[in-house]
Amino acid sequence: MASQTLLSVGDKWFSYSGLLLGDASVPATIELINIPNTGLRDSLMKTQPFFGLPPNVNPNEGLGIQINIDDVIVYEFKPPDPYYRNIQTPIDLFVPRQSKVTILSLNTSGNNSQARGCTTIGYYL
Repeated sequence: MASQTLLSVGDKWFSYSGLLLGDASVPATIELINIPNTGLRDSLMKTQPFFGLPPNVNPNEGLGIQINIDDVIVYEFKPPDPYYRNIQTPIDLFVPRQSKVTILSLNTSGNNSQARGCTTIGYYL
């Protein structure tokens, strides 16, 4: 699980989850990024999820992504397509100052061992 890091100029921040791998015990959601407080300024946040090749290509076995701001779901996408052809576009969201940001990977039983992660950059407004 990754947290927020300020860039040296102080007007942006970033977070990398790294590549997370699971096993048979992986729960239905995996926390990729957890930022308890985004800072004293509003932000525009850009998030790019990424996934490894699926071990199971059956319909409805695609991994998904969920973004929460202050424990409210503001974005969720879980395609039925296990090849994730529709999730390559970055996700842009407004984040109010001093917000908690949590990014989760949504899982299914057929893809516990699939690699996943995300990168996020925030631009202070």
